[in-house]
Amino acid sequence: MQDDNADQFEPAGTFQYFRRAIEIIKLKQPTMVEVARDPNALRFGIAVTAMGGALAFIPGKSLAGVFVGALFSILALFLFAGFVHLFCGYSKGKEEYLGFARIVGLSGVLDWTVIIPLVGLVATIWSVVISIVAAQVVYQSTGARATLAVLISAVVLWMIALSTFFGPLSFLLDIPNQ
Repeated sequence: MQDDNADQFEPAGTFQYFRRAIEIIKLKQPTMVEVARDPNALRFGIAVTAMGGALAFIPGKSLAGVFVGALFSILALFLFAGFVHLFCGYSKGKEEYLGFARIVGLSGVLDWTVIIPLVGLVATIWSVVISIVAAQVVYQSTGARATLAVLISAVVLWMIALSTFFGPLSFLLDIPNQ
């Protein structure tokens, strides 16, 4: 929250960021605008994203997988934001990129459902919808342009993830090397 008399930004508490994450999942655009401008939202978004990535590997047999899943999720957040930034035809530069990353990071609360197989799949699809709306809000782009930017970015990121986890990191998924 910002005090009118102070130049310093006062961060909201964890509960407030969690509440904003739920509002983002509900596609509340005013909350997306608020989060995009909040420099402290990125820390909570990174933590939420890391937890979602770690949860994806908990059913596995490797503690290393949990750690790698968390790190890869953080990397994926910034790569995805970068791809969307590139494909949306950025104009303001760093602020738009970070604003989009903040929104997507907070929406990572939805990734916690990955431990429930069918619910996790539905959550993944909804995450794409959230990203499309976030791209429209942050980049002030049309629905078609935002959709195209998000879908291309998601496909590129999924290809990177598949080639990584079915290639050099296949041991984390108990995939035999050929």
